[in-house]
Amino acid sequence: MVQKDINWRDWLLIVPARLEARRLPRKPLADLCGKPLVVRVFENLLPLTERGATVQVATDSEDIYKVCKSENVPVVMTSPHHVSGTDRCFEASRSSSHPFIMNVQGDQPFLDLKSLENLASALQSYKKDAIATLIHPSKDRDAWRNPNCVKVVKDRFDKALYFSRATVPYHREGTEEDSVFFHHIGIYAFTRTSLAQFCQWEPSHLEKIERLEQLRALENGMPIILAHALSETVGIDTEADLQKACEIWRRTH
Repeated sequence: MVQKDINWRDWLLIVPARLEARRLPRKPLADLCGKPLVVRVFENLLPLTERGATVQVATDSEDIYKVCKSENVPVVMTSPHHVSGTDRCFEASRSSSHPFIMNVQGDQPFLDLKSLENLASALQSYKKDAIATLIHPSKDRDAWRNPNCVKVVKDRFDKALYFSRATVPYHREGTEEDSVFFHHIGIYAFTRTSLAQFCQWEPSHLEKIERLEQLRALENGMPIILAHALSETVGIDTEADLQKACEIWRRTH
């Protein structure tokens, strides 16, 4: 796909943040080398604000709200009843007029901004209401077998056919050891219309089985455009992940 010039003034980037993480309590406020994680995520996105994008945190936590305010991070309060970050993004987006909205996970402090450019360009180039998300090729067999690593099967036009926690595609002849699979990286871009439509649909059958909300879009016939990330991301879900992130931060800053 030919990359389209991006007018970042058309983009609202939302970082949904809540405290109720199961594996790392109060995760958005976890210390990452002197600042809370949610602040580090925002700071990583600052170069896009210099190009015109609007970036803000959306939360239902007074603690997160206060920390963001103290660090001069734009933040809005949202309902405590949202089931997902996508629903939180939809509420936060309703007070803006941006035609494009990006949901940036609050545990990704090292996101490559060129990958986000690829994501934005993929959605804008499609010319219709759709969702776009990031993928990265991998040969990591441990990750392929890990249900926490979401795999995606795509067509030759870089549209998603299916997402799964299972080892897909299945290799009937047993040759999977040398093959590439596509790892889904859960950063999403929406048109204003596609985000509103997605949040109006009820959770779907396959979504409930796999616990993957993007399947709701596919079951309802909404295309998901796949953009290629330049590298794997470093997400933070556990205390060990946090320590690894601190090591990366000290090495790169």
